[in-house]
Amino acid sequence: MLGIDMEAVAARARRVAEQSAELNERLSGLVGHAETQDGRLRLAFSPEQGLPELHIDPRAMRMGSEELAETIQRLTREAVADLERQKQEAARDVYGDDQEAATPPDAEKLKQSLRDMNDIFSGLSKDATGLMDEARRRLGQ
Repeated sequence: MLGIDMEAVAARARRVAEQSAELNERLSGLVGHAETQDGRLRLAFSPEQGLPELHIDPRAMRMGSEELAETIQRLTREAVADLERQKQEAARDVYGDDQEAATPPDAEKLKQSLRDMNDIFSGLSKDATGLMDEARRRLGQ
């Protein structure tokens, strides 16, 4: 119908749903990490908890307040980047080379296909009604 293999579409939808569920499972609980080279400051970042871990070695307290604040901000950005890297890695693991599954379908193309199908079914319905009317007219004579 319209060159659309409905079984293939359904199979793809099932595959994408399964992969999406697996990806969501892998993403839950991921935490990005970062630390200074000397290990005196380290932190973790997660969207759900913000900074669930912030370790400041007492020796780091010798830093000026501005330097300490800048270092924490830099580490936070690094932890967010680490989290993003982990997310991309998880997506590659789940989807592999299946870019079609990793890419959501084009909503406009899908809507147009549904409109086209509706037009075809409407036309078939009108044709069938016309045939039935013609058959009734001929039988009635």
